[in-house]
Amino acid sequence: MEKGSDRRLSLKNDHSPAGEIRSRIVMLEFKPITAADGAWARPLLLKADCISCGYTFANLFVWSPVYHTDLARFQDFVIARCFDHPNTPDSPYLYLFPEGDGDKRAAIREIVQDAAVHGKMPRLYSLSQRDKAWLEEQFPGIFAFTSCRGTFDYIYSSEELQNLPGKKFQKKRNHVSRFLREHPDFVFEPITPENLEEVRAFNNAWSQLYGNSQDTGIQTEHLAVEMGLKHFFELELSGGLIRADGKIIAFSYGSPVSGRVFDVHVEKALYDVNGAYNIINREFARRFCGDYQWINREDDVSEEGLRKAKLSYNPAFLQEKFCADLLGGETGCFG
Repeated sequence: MEKGSDRRLSLKNDHSPAGEIRSRIVMLEFKPITAADGAWARPLLLKADCISCGYTFANLFVWSPVYHTDLARFQDFVIARCFDHPNTPDSPYLYLFPEGDGDKRAAIREIVQDAAVHGKMPRLYSLSQRDKAWLEEQFPGIFAFTSCRGTFDYIYSSEELQNLPGKKFQKKRNHVSRFLREHPDFVFEPITPENLEEVRAFNNAWSQLYGNSQDTGIQTEHLAVEMGLKHFFELELSGGLIRADGKIIAFSYGSPVSGRVFDVHVEKALYDVNGAYNIINREFARRFCGDYQWINREDDVSEEGLRKAKLSYNPAFLQEKFCADLLGGETGCFG
């Protein structure tokens, strides 16, 4: 507290452009995120009409144990604050770039002041090209920008993923056709209270297959997936599973980013069942994404195999994302 108080006092005498956006008394009241926060935060995030997967309430919540996420409301902005190196003194506070209704300049000022009071440097994340241009125009020369290819979201035409049309999807259709020949009795079921525990059992088993138990990234993701399944209906998620020969071989779930973009948070299938991933991908899009123009299948975390798989589905575009750090502070990349 003493360190933060000293820093706040020093900023009061800072008349530079950066000092101007730090000059106000902190108004943000952060609290640890809970599933119940979706009641107020989800509508604001949906109204913001974003594309990035970072603006779904479900993602903010399920990853909160990893990134120590707190939430605050400023006007009609959802301000998320998190950090991924809690034991590193110089680690910045990470703030989701404020999207929504209200005074965005004031929201940026509040974010910078909040970080200063805690003796931290602020880092804004999930900026689009439009956000980057706005920040450069509103606060020229104050922020440094970075981007990382591994954080870019893959955005697909909903219609294409539902129908797999044309030559570019020929291989995908072939995989689907083979699956249908080998499993003519398959069924697609929505995730319901009746089958949810079966899905959780499949997910737990999947996390131990194929050497997954030795993969730190997969095990971290597994905790987030379990959080999603545990709070599935409270988070207003939509999901489905593929059952063949009476057993679950794949499942997927997601939620809307906006009225035009649906985000697929999770997709798991048995690798040794040919076409399992292809069929859950297609059936999920048909069942849940028909009213959306775009499907966001999130990033590839710079993993070569995942990148190849996502590119093979012919994304319409990649949603580039930037981080913004105050000049003079530590810069980096966080999606």
